[in-house]
Amino acid sequence: NIDCQPCGLNLSEGCARAAAMVGIYNGILDHSVPANAGSFRRVDVLLRENCVVGIPRHPHSCSVATTNLADRVSNPVQRAIAEIAPGFGMADTGPIMPPAMGVISGKDPRHGDAPFVNQIFLGATGGAGTPVTDGFLSIIHVGNAGLCRQDSIEVDELHHPLFVRRRSLTPDTEGAGTFRGAPSVYAEFGPTEGCTMEVLYTADGTVNPAEGAQGGGPGALSRAFKRELDGTLTELPACHGVKLEPGEYVVSRSSGGGGYGSPLERDPARVLHDVLEGWVSRERARDVYGVVLVDAGTELAVDEAATARLRASLAN
Repeated sequence: NIDCQPCGLNLSEGCARAAAMVGIYNGILDHSVPANAGSFRRVDVLLRENCVVGIPRHPHSCSVATTNLADRVSNPVQRAIAEIAPGFGMADTGPIMPPAMGVISGKDPRHGDAPFVNQIFLGATGGAGTPVTDGFLSIIHVGNAGLCRQDSIEVDELHHPLFVRRRSLTPDTEGAGTFRGAPSVYAEFGPTEGCTMEVLYTADGTVNPAEGAQGGGPGALSRAFKRELDGTLTELPACHGVKLEPGEYVVSRSSGGGGYGSPLERDPARVLHDVLEGWVSRERARDVYGVVLVDAGTELAVDEAATARLRASLAN
C-alpha cells in the first residue's frame, strides 16, 4: 500500500485491522465461531506504519476510514481465500455509496422552509456469491453485512420533500456464477414542488467492479445520472454534489455483486427462476449460463438436451 495521503483517504489502525478480519470471518470461518476476543486473538493482521491501509501517522486524516476504503480491504481478503481454497471464501461484495446512498439537504416548504439534511438508503444491494449460496440481496456492503436497512420509500417521502419516481432491480447486472452475485438496484428520486435539493454522494465501483471468484463473473458497475427537465440523462461523476430543481431527478444504479464458480455449472432450475423473476434475461441465460429455455404452453421450461449441448460447446 502507498504512504498516507494528505487527505481523508486513509484507514485508521482499528479500521484496517477490522476490515481484514471481516474478510476472514465472512470468507472462511464457520458461523459457530464467535466473534469475540478469544477468536480475534487467533488472527494476526500485519500492518505498516504511515500507510493508507495500515497505521497512520499525524497529521494525516482518517475521515473516510469506515466505508469505501475498508471495503477495498475486506473484499480482497475474502476473495483471496476463495482463490486459494475452493469451497471457501466469497466473491467481491459490490462497492457502495451510489447516489441512492447519498446525503440529501435543502429547505422543506411544508415546514416553513426549515432546513433538513439526512443520509438516505434508497437502493444498494451488492451481495457476493459464495460456495453454497447466491449473493445476499440486501447486504448493502461487506462491512455491515446486512445490518443496514433499505429505506421505506413512504417514510422517506413523509420525512422529506422527496419524490421517489422508481426503485427496482436491474436485469443482467449480477455477477454470473454457479452461485451468482446480487443484481444492481435502480433508484430515481428528486425534490417535490417548491423545493431545491442537493444530493451529495461518493460512489465507488464506477471503474472497478466487484470481481467474481473461482471463474465467476464481475457484477455491474455503479452508475449515476441526472434526469434533466426535458427527460434527457446527463452522466454524473463518481463523487459529486448535484443540485436539483423540481422536475429534475437523480438516477442511481448500485454495484452488482461478484459471482462464485463457473456460470456453466449453475443449476438450470436456478437460472430459470431468475429469468421468471426478471433478474436475468433469456438471452443472458443462453449466452452466459448456457441454459436454453423454451415456451411450454403458458410457461417457460429448460430444454435439458439443448442446454447440455450448448454448455459443452461454450466450455470448449
